[in-house]
Amino acid sequence: MQITEIESLMRQMRQHGLNRLELEDDGFRLLLERAEPTVSRPAGSMERLDERTDGSENSLPDEEEQLPGILVTSPVVGIYYAAADPDSEPFIKVGTTVEKGMTLCIIEAMKLMNEVIGQYQGTVLEILVDNGQRVEYGQPLLRIGDAS
Repeated sequence: MQITEIESLMRQMRQHGLNRLELEDDGFRLLLERAEPTVSRPAGSMERLDERTDGSENSLPDEEEQLPGILVTSPVVGIYYAAADPDSEPFIKVGTTVEKGMTLCIIEAMKLMNEVIGQYQGTVLEILVDNGQRVEYGQPLLRIGDAS
């Protein structure tokens, strides 16, 4: 299969609103997936929720705007892992004090393990996804509050 054929399939997926297409032919397998539109922000970003009150389409739902802290979002589409391997303790739990540069979790994408590194010092207030759960780009993973 040529790249032009794959690009054509991608355009057709977008045009017809398809999120997943899987083809298999004579030992060749192609899986195309597109994420649903998400809130636009840099990969692995964290945002103060109290600053997101402008009412734009990128604003979070009212109930999330009221919660304190910073959201840590997924930098890629993949699988969320709370620990380095199944036998290890999770990197963080609710109540864990985190430092800048600390590994918060791993997102596996296309057999690559992507560490999500903390950009903020604070306490884990909430973990929003389960171990082994599929996550989308920009999806909130956890909430970190001030370490006061």
